[in-house]
Amino acid sequence: MVKTKAPQNLPELQTLTVEQNTLNSGLQVAVDVGNRVIKYCTPAGAVKILPSWHKDLEEWDTPIPDKNSVVLRYLQGDNSSLIGQSWAVGVVAQDLGGTPTFESDKAFLAPKLVLAMLERWPGVRHVIVNYMACSLPNDLQQDKVEAIVKGLTGTHQITRNGEGMTVEIRDVEVQPETLGAFKWALSQKLFKYARVNGILDLGGKTGIGQLYTKNGTLIRESRILVEGTYRLAQMVARHSELIRQDTMPNLSLIMDAIADGSLTYGTTGISFADKLPHYMSQWLLDIRNKLKIGWAQWLPELGEVLIVGGSAPLATSLVEQTQGRFKIAEQPQLCGVKGMLL
Repeated sequence: MVKTKAPQNLPELQTLTVEQNTLNSGLQVAVDVGNRVIKYCTPAGAVKILPSWHKDLEEWDTPIPDKNSVVLRYLQGDNSSLIGQSWAVGVVAQDLGGTPTFESDKAFLAPKLVLAMLERWPGVRHVIVNYMACSLPNDLQQDKVEAIVKGLTGTHQITRNGEGMTVEIRDVEVQPETLGAFKWALSQKLFKYARVNGILDLGGKTGIGQLYTKNGTLIRESRILVEGTYRLAQMVARHSELIRQDTMPNLSLIMDAIADGSLTYGTTGISFADKLPHYMSQWLLDIRNKLKIGWAQWLPELGEVLIVGGSAPLATSLVEQTQGRFKIAEQPQLCGVKGMLL
């Protein structure tokens, strides 16, 4: 951990109510920039989420913000690289042909995506964040940690959905991505055994398997990278009906169809439901084999593995094959960000 001073349908951006005195004394917040969804949480457990898309805007672009979309302009502040820039985040960014986060390195996009989650409340123009927790798959990569910490720490004068506000962020901490979910699992007493237990975080671009000791120490050597639903979408793209199309299949549309359960490619009417069980079986088998090899020395004492992340509901066969040693968390997409402030 480095500390430095200075899917179901995509959920809607939810309104977060915060009392005036909390804003005056400074907020504590957690922001998890996922490859599919950006998540924000307060110590009280209030959560808001936004689709993880962004589009840099030209002066002639006039996107309309809505409950699933945010439009920002950076006027001035401590992140000099953003001064004068405008961008949209969420559904409107997707509709305008923007970029899904899984196609970029999210660490370097984090300042733009995180600022979109900090909203202005009635009567408050200056929002102070005393402490912000963010996360990365590998918190030992100093260039990425610095991109987040330096990009967010300080004062930022912006317009958000046409309203001016100043955001002051005093302290940013970058955590390893599975730590929040593990702390949340401990707080909910989800592990039955005082043994080595683990988290399998299945996301859009990648997944991470991580083990922790009996007393909660992260075992660095046990970190295993596996393929997320991006890989599953690549498999689906080989479906015979999709191959026959004039253009290469859009992986974002495939991932959306898997997340919302329609299993239909965009508005074409092409269904890949007939082949998805086969693709999922191969995808999950690859994940299980990687974990068995990478965790071989800990398997004799392994207690349980909690599956979290937006793709966790797809992993039911892992639960069955391990006779419950692997189990899927309730609200698997949110437990990670909820645990980042514990």
